[in-house]
Amino acid sequence: MRDVRRSSARRTCSKTGLVLVPSASREVYRLAKPSYGALNPLLRAVSGDESRAPWNRYDVAGQRTVYAASTEEGAYGELLAPLKPKLPVAASTYFDDVGVDDELDSLIKEEWDDAGFRPPRDIDLAWLAEYRLYRVTLPTMGWFIDIEAASSLSAIAKYPPQSLVDRGIGEVTVAELRGSDRSLTTAIATRLWPITLDDNSLAHGIMYGSRHGSEWNCWAIWLRRTRRGRAPKGLIPTANHGVEVLPPAVNPPLDAIMAVYRLTGSW
Repeated sequence: MRDVRRSSARRTCSKTGLVLVPSASREVYRLAKPSYGALNPLLRAVSGDESRAPWNRYDVAGQRTVYAASTEEGAYGELLAPLKPKLPVAASTYFDDVGVDDELDSLIKEEWDDAGFRPPRDIDLAWLAEYRLYRVTLPTMGWFIDIEAASSLSAIAKYPPQSLVDRGIGEVTVAELRGSDRSLTTAIATRLWPITLDDNSLAHGIMYGSRHGSEWNCWAIWLRRTRRGRAPKGLIPTANHGVEVLPPAVNPPLDAIMAVYRLTGSW
């Protein structure tokens, strides 16, 4: 995978200080159910009363945002991440009649094996058949914000969301951007969304690192609306019809992520 952050076309906006990477018809990957399609995400409310905990990382109030990964493996990695193994928990935290070295997961696995149930992290993969893997082509022209670049982090202080100021947050680092505080990350996205860059264009969205590994980048694509309802050709993302999600045995990207996450399953 080409390292976007080392691309010669990457530049710093002279007006905002934000680091920009060219959209340039780049291809990224997204898993979605056909009932929604590749480019039909939820419209987020404008009201400030709604909890943003269910929102995705760089959603913008009053807008729609599509998420994709730079590789097929990344698309599977983001979807399956909640199933990854967790750090071991001592069984003695919950039970008195266990050994000091007993782990909760091991005891659960033993009981489930004895009962004939599927062991933890051995998953029924049939639900994946409900998805399709879409190839999304980013707009021909324009830019994405490399939000985790040092200059971009400094630029956030130049354009601080009022809600962060009110909360007394004095600095935003990569740690905060990759954290679970959606009120923080979505406030930053909403603040950056209307800002005009030095070429008088608006950013198409945000490129950011995955919380689950450095092997792929993630892309938050803002589906901007215009008075005519659609943006001009060359300024909107497009997507193919998607391909069927096949079992790991004949699906190398899925098989690779299953191995990385130490997951097993049946189709």
